[in-house]
Amino acid sequence: MNTSTPSAFAEGRQLWTDLQMAETLLFQAAAVTHPEGMRTLFDGIDVEGPCRNLLIRAGSGFPAKGFRPEDYVVRYPFSNAEAIRAILEELVELGFATLEADAYAWTDRGIDAVRIWMERVASMMSDLDLGDLASDDVVDLLRFDRQVIEALAESEPPHGSPSLRFRFQGVRPPAEARPALWHHWQHVWTILAASEDEEESVRRERSIDPLTWFLRRQLWFIDRRPWRARASSLEGLAARAVGYAPFDQPQAACAATLKPLIEAGDVEERDGDLRLTEAGLAACDRDETEVDARLLDRWPKWTADETRRLREVLDRLNGKLLERIRAGQGGAR
Repeated sequence: MNTSTPSAFAEGRQLWTDLQMAETLLFQAAAVTHPEGMRTLFDGIDVEGPCRNLLIRAGSGFPAKGFRPEDYVVRYPFSNAEAIRAILEELVELGFATLEADAYAWTDRGIDAVRIWMERVASMMSDLDLGDLASDDVVDLLRFDRQVIEALAESEPPHGSPSLRFRFQGVRPPAEARPALWHHWQHVWTILAASEDEEESVRRERSIDPLTWFLRRQLWFIDRRPWRARASSLEGLAARAVGYAPFDQPQAACAATLKPLIEAGDVEERDGDLRLTEAGLAACDRDETEVDARLLDRWPKWTADETRRLREVLDRLNGKLLERIRAGQGGAR
């Protein structure tokens, strides 16, 4: 979309934020509405812990064949190839992957496991009662999603877009023969892959350590994207980081990474919770603004009417999803 003026950029950034919010709320609404489905999400898929995390994340975000541990490090540079290879070897022993030459490929069992997981999440999302949300709203939302993905695929940035390229080669859900709201979940994951390519470009230019970038961003969510915030303690942040990618002694590594941020006055600790200070927020704001500017510069050039339509759909959808989440949480109590 056209982000050549400050107001246009602010509008585009809000649309992107709300697109992400819709994906997150869609998953949260499905989870609180179908607690039993969440408890049985991996039933029959005989893999747990780090192996399960890597199977799902790598299966949906990296090539199904010819996947190397070094590819994973490109997207999650706070990890290391040796730790990833060790888990992949476990997946080979369990029958979910094979090793061919120096690269890995998912077996039919591995591909089926990823697809079963996707289908179960999609089923819970499809079962949501969103009241008077119109089918035209869903159709239009998915059309906008696809336009963004197509524009990103056709606009290779100077630094490359390996995470997006890997995502296109991963295990994918069935084609959209019939548009369904759950497809938005998968579409946003694809757009986020392109966003992570821009993140890595900015991180390198700023010479920020990979784990510092990750942890600081998780804390930034608390103030700027609370619906994405998942952790505020050292233990929670370490679990969050190692859930994305394996690395040795995650809690000790995170503590060592946070120490200079605390000493510099960018992070503070309050009764066991970690938060960015005003200075830390300002620094992160600058970086996140640059990431979004680079991503949005590659988006489609929508008309004012198209932008208004997307704004209308997102406002209605996010409002309905919040209603379902509140109702589900109330019922749980």
